[in-house]
Amino acid sequence: MLNRAAVAPLVLGSAGLLWCARSHYPPGETVEVSLMPERLIASGPYKYSRNPMYVSEGTVWLGWTLYYGNPAVFAAGFALAGAMRYAVSREERTLAHQFGTSWSRYAERVPRWV
Repeated sequence: MLNRAAVAPLVLGSAGLLWCARSHYPPGETVEVSLMPERLIASGPYKYSRNPMYVSEGTVWLGWTLYYGNPAVFAAGFALAGAMRYAVSREERTLAHQFGTSWSRYAERVPRWV
């Protein structure tokens, strides 16, 4: 039964990641891969969450946890969530430094998670 329940989060999380990719790389635009963001993305899934990629990855991980029904997969997902929380706090400091007031206004109106 858990295997069937895994389909929904796997599909939703994967669709979320594809939506994020489309927001990062619009058709016809070339973007260099960099650890320093060149622009603040506030459209697409970023209108609803400041971290839709992490939310989508967590949703996919939930799907794998349900699929395998294994406590080790659950524990790894829990550890991943902790790492994501740490990464988000570092990324948000970088964004605040780089985008200043634009970031502050964005962060006030869009929740960190969903």
